[in-house]
Amino acid sequence: MDRNLTQVEFRTLAAMCVYTNSHGVCWPGIETLGLIVGSDKAVISRTIAKLVRKEYVRRLRPQDYQLEYAKFGKINRYQVLYQSDAPLPTWEEVKSSMMLAPVSELPIDQQNEIGGVGEDSALIANAHSLASAYAATVERVLGQPRRAENELGAARQLAALGVDVPTIIKATEDHCRVCLLKRAGVPALADVGRAMN
Repeated sequence: MDRNLTQVEFRTLAAMCVYTNSHGVCWPGIETLGLIVGSDKAVISRTIAKLVRKEYVRRLRPQDYQLEYAKFGKINRYQVLYQSDAPLPTWEEVKSSMMLAPVSELPIDQQNEIGGVGEDSALIANAHSLASAYAATVERVLGQPRRAENELGAARQLAALGVDVPTIIKATEDHCRVCLLKRAGVPALADVGRAMN
């Protein structure tokens, strides 16, 4: 544990890390963090401000992405700084973290589309398994590394349809071989899902 952090700062930072993607971006609300840490909203707000001052966390703002406030949304977005000189994440990296946001804190129009931590845990686990199986199969068949986290949207749709891991491995192998014959690019998981129909 970093000796520069108090207990509440450490617990708040750890709670934020629960929701981060690989770029350190997270969207948890003050209320959610308060429930995890066991503190009220005022304490969490002050603690986040301290973490920002100590450069453990960066608060992401609409002007960082040349967006109007309405397009950026009312949700607080942060970047946990794994390294003090970490670059500002791209807008795509910020949006990709939406899948890890607590579903209750997403805008209503995105709750059904994206999902979140409030979803059925079996569905989430299956989606992660499908995305990982797809990525490993593409790398094995085509020699191209894929990031499973980039395929979670399609994986959730397939998991909701009841697709299992052996099925996705077989379908990915078949579709990769077709792409090789056609000299096409690496198929996305969504392409594999469409080919299964």
